Amino acid sequence: MAFPDLWGEGTALIAVAAKGGNDVEFSSAINTIDIDMGDKDFDIIALVRGGRLEKPLPEAETVITFEGYPVNLDTTSTDVIQRFFTKSASWDTTEPLSVSNTRNRENFRVVILWTEDTSVTSAAAQVPSGSEALRAIFINCRLISVKPTFTDNELKFTFKFKCAPYQKDGSSNITWESSDGSNALSAVGSYS
Repeated sequence: MAFPDLWGEGTALIAVAAKGGNDVEFSSAINTIDIDMGDKDFDIIALVRGGRLEKPLPEAETVITFEGYPVNLDTTSTDVIQRFFTKSASWDTTEPLSVSNTRNRENFRVVILWTEDTSVTSAAAQVPSGSEALRAIFINCRLISVKPTFTDNELKFTFKFKCAPYQKDGSSNITWESSDGSNALSAVGSYS
């Protein structure tokens, strides 16, 4: 099996889940994905004899930025406004929908999958044997920014999720997976 020369032609799937909630597929409303992985930088300490020491800095946070076209406040679809303003326990599900900003902040999982297999319909789903895939999983993210713009007569949203590289106990918040098709890429479990 072999990977494609590049991932293109709209092959990305995106699933977002609030902690304890279900995955919601965002791919149908997204046209750009940018992942700013946190740097693993270091400082230089100059010694009196002219030598230098490297002083590692803590790994920086990762920011995932999407641009797209959510069109309503329905939290079972690609709504980002209710997800930004309040926790899932307070999301309005009765039409007409309404939300006011609060100080509540939700934890999210963001899963991004690239695959050439068009039968796979969820970023968190299993990719069968015989299909290539690359997947990024970010847990314990916060939705930190939602910027609507109405330019060129179209309403577009730019929104960002941010996650620390590690949890308090040092375990990872970021996982990358890939399969060359020789074996299935397992489904991602629920986010609880």
